Amino acid sequence: MGMPQPIVLITEPLAAEPLDWIRDRADVREIHNTRPTEQDLMTAEALVVRTYTTVDEVMLDRAPNLRVVARAGVGLDNIDVEACRARGVRVVHTPAANTEAVVEYVISMMLDTLRPIERLERPISGADWKDQRDRAISPRSCVGTKLGLVGMGRIGSRVARCGAALSMRVAYNDLLEIDPQLRAGATPTQLDTLAKESEVISVHVDGRDENTHLLGASFFSSLRRDVVLINASRGHVIDTDAAIAFAASNPEARLILDVHDPEPVPPDSALWNQPNITITPHIGAGTRQAKETMSWVVRDVMRVLDGETPHHPAW
Repeated sequence: MGMPQPIVLITEPLAAEPLDWIRDRADVREIHNTRPTEQDLMTAEALVVRTYTTVDEVMLDRAPNLRVVARAGVGLDNIDVEACRARGVRVVHTPAANTEAVVEYVISMMLDTLRPIERLERPISGADWKDQRDRAISPRSCVGTKLGLVGMGRIGSRVARCGAALSMRVAYNDLLEIDPQLRAGATPTQLDTLAKESEVISVHVDGRDENTHLLGASFFSSLRRDVVLINASRGHVIDTDAAIAFAASNPEARLILDVHDPEPVPPDSALWNQPNITITPHIGAGTRQAKETMSWVVRDVMRVLDGETPHHPAW
């Protein structure tokens, strides 16, 4: 008889090919429950999560055999990395897996807002054709528009390159000094100045506690009345009450929120009542390709279980 396979607990769905791959190498237990029971955790040597499973000290205390926690995604704000470190539990993730998908989301939503395209759904006469063309002239364009980026990391820097390619004037705010060669021509700017001057703002900061309500009442009070603001980072970065109040007072503005605090958005939230707030269900990384790439975190799971060095450790 061979050695028993390590037990891998999976709390949220993975793509089919990576899932089949790890099934060939481990005893995989899919529970599709973001709150695993003590019985589930007792024998697990690896835990694979995505967005909605919180790995904290309580969960870790119930998993005495755990050797690795894997986040099939980028952010680690749902994992207590220090508590894992203190217990000798490795943490791995897929830091670049969804970058391009989120960039696609941001650019798609921006273009749809700045330059909506009129579609013909039936044959029309020559006179109507001219009227339709006249009505379809967009009052706004990317060309010459100022794009402000809150965060200039892996995703923000790529959005900066796309903005520059669309002839936008790009500014950014970041805690770190960014090498000029990596800015794609973007200009470093104070956050309050960015708020006042930007016609489009895209948010790309991480989910650390210090970023909670980074964009609060003071930030919203500085915004242009017709700003387009897109948040595809973390929901708690924006003060929702301040965002709602701003949208209500500035009907020409457009807020596009893909991430929320909490998720899902409660049915009684005033977000639903604002026609100039667009809500999407946390789908910035929602491409099949990105989901599969994130799911390949299972390779690092097996590297840890086999005593090898993981390629993408969080510590």
